[in-house]
Amino acid sequence: MKKSNKAKKAGYKNYNMSPLAGLKQHKGKVLSPFAALGDVRDPANWLNYCVPNALWAVLVVSALDRTEYLNVFRKVLHAAHDNVPKHAELHVTHNFLSVTTDDEFDAMMEPVLDDKRLHEYLGALLAVEALPDRAHWARHFQPIEKAAAIEFLVDAINNVFDHQSEQSTDIRWFKLMYVLHCREQLKFDESMKEKLDEILGYPEIGDQVAVRPSIRAMEIGLRTIEFQIEGQEKHWPIERATMPANDPELFWQQMFKDTPCFALSRYPDSQKGPQEVSKDIAETAADLASHYMQTIATTLADPKHEAVFGLALYASHLGLCCASSASHNQVDGRMTLRTIMETFILLHYLIKEDNPTLWLQYRKYGTGQTKLAFLKYMREVNLPDFIDLDELHTIANEDRWMELADIDLGHWAGSNLRKMAESAGVKDIYDKFYDWASGYVHGQWASTRSTVFVNCLNPLHRFHLIPSPQVLPMPSVLPDACKVINRMLDDVSAMYPPFKKRLTAYKSMVEEEPDENINVVAVESQN
Repeated sequence: MKKSNKAKKAGYKNYNMSPLAGLKQHKGKVLSPFAALGDVRDPANWLNYCVPNALWAVLVVSALDRTEYLNVFRKVLHAAHDNVPKHAELHVTHNFLSVTTDDEFDAMMEPVLDDKRLHEYLGALLAVEALPDRAHWARHFQPIEKAAAIEFLVDAINNVFDHQSEQSTDIRWFKLMYVLHCREQLKFDESMKEKLDEILGYPEIGDQVAVRPSIRAMEIGLRTIEFQIEGQEKHWPIERATMPANDPELFWQQMFKDTPCFALSRYPDSQKGPQEVSKDIAETAADLASHYMQTIATTLADPKHEAVFGLALYASHLGLCCASSASHNQVDGRMTLRTIMETFILLHYLIKEDNPTLWLQYRKYGTGQTKLAFLKYMREVNLPDFIDLDELHTIANEDRWMELADIDLGHWAGSNLRKMAESAGVKDIYDKFYDWASGYVHGQWASTRSTVFVNCLNPLHRFHLIPSPQVLPMPSVLPDACKVINRMLDDVSAMYPPFKKRLTAYKSMVEEEPDENINVVAVESQN
C-alpha cells in the first residue's frame, strides 16, 4: 500500500527544525537560524566528540529502562555534590573523570559502581584502548569478551546516534544538570523560574515538546566547558593535574579497525514499470497523435500547433521510456521527470502568453541551436558517436535555409524556467520537481550520494558511506510523471478541444513490501 503524505511526514512531526518559511535569505543564501548570532560554531559535534566522551552514560542508557537510568544519573549528581568537596572542578565526562583522584572518582560514581546490573555492560569500557579514564574503570571491572563488548557498544551507540533521540536528550540533560547543580556555572534569573523548574523536574514537568529542544540548546552552549575550549581552559584549577589531550577520533578509529562494515544480505532489484502503465501511456500517445492529425490546419510550418502537440508527445515519449524499463525507479528516471516538468512549464507558459511572436521565437531558437550544433560538429575531427549530422542538417534547414537564420545565444524568451513558471502560475510544479531532480542532471553531491552509496549499518562506523553493491531501486517517478503529463493534456485540450483521454493506470501502483528474508551481514572485504 502506498504511504500517504501525512504518513511520510509523521516521523518528523516533533523533530526540532526550522521551517523553510521561517528562514531568511541574504546574498544568494538561505541562512541558518543561527546566522543572526554571528559566527556560531558547534564547539564539539554530538556524535563525533560528545558520545565517546560520555560513553559510560551511553552504556547505562542502553542497559536500563528510562526511569531507572534517570534515577542513576540523579544519584550521581547528588553523590558528586555531597561527597566530592571539589565537585565544581569536575564533570561527568571521561575527560574530566580522568583527572579525578581515586577517592573522587569512587565517591562520585558510587551509584554506578554499586549497581550490579551495570557491571557487565560497563566492562565493555575496558575494550576501548583510548578511554581517558580507563585506569579508574579498570579498578572496578573486569574486561569482558571482546565480542560481547562490541555488541554492547553497537546497541548503545545506535540508541544515541541521533542527537535528538530520547536517550541522547536524557544524557544531554544529565550533563546540563551537572553544570547547573555541581559546577554552579549556570544561573537563572527569577523570571526564568518556570524554565528552571522544567529542567529540574525533567521529564515530568512542562511540555516536553518545548522542554527537550531547550535542554539540547543549552547543552550545546556548555560544550566549551566540557572540552575546555574557547577560553574555558584559562579557569583550570592550578592545583589539579592538567587534563590530558583527548582525541575522540581514536575511539572511532579503533572501532573501524576492530569491527567490520555491515550491509544487507541482499538489496532489492529494479523492475520494469507496470505493464498497465506502459500500455496506458502508449495508447494515450497514440490518441494524441491522432488528435494532432485531426487538427492540422495547414501544411505550412505551424509553430503553435506543432509545439503544443510536440511538447505533449515528447513528454509522453519520455514517460513511456520510463514505464517500459527499469529506469522509472533508477537515476535516469529522475532526469526524465525533470525534463517532463520543464516541457510542461514551457507549454503552459506559451499557452498562457499565446503570442504568435513567442511561439515563433520558441521554434526559431530551437532551429538556431541545431544550426550551431551542426556547425560546431562540422569543424570537429572526431564526431561523437551519437550524433547524426544528416538529422541536424535537416532540422536546421526545415523551415528556411539555415544561412539566413541567426543563432540566438540567450534564452529564447529572455527569461528562465523559474520566472516562466511564476508567470504561468505553475510555480507549484517547479517547486515540487526542479531542485531535487535537477541535482541528478548536474551531478550534485546529494544526488551522487543517493545513487551510488549506501550506509554501512554498523553504528560503530558512524553509519559511514560504502559503495552500493548494485544499482538500487528508488521510488518510482511514474505517478509524478503521469500527473504532469495529464496537466499537459489539459493544455492540449484547452487549445485544441476536445481531448478527453487522461492517464489513469498509475493510480493502481503500490509500493513493494519489504522482504523479510533480508538481514544484516558483515561485509567480507575490508582493509
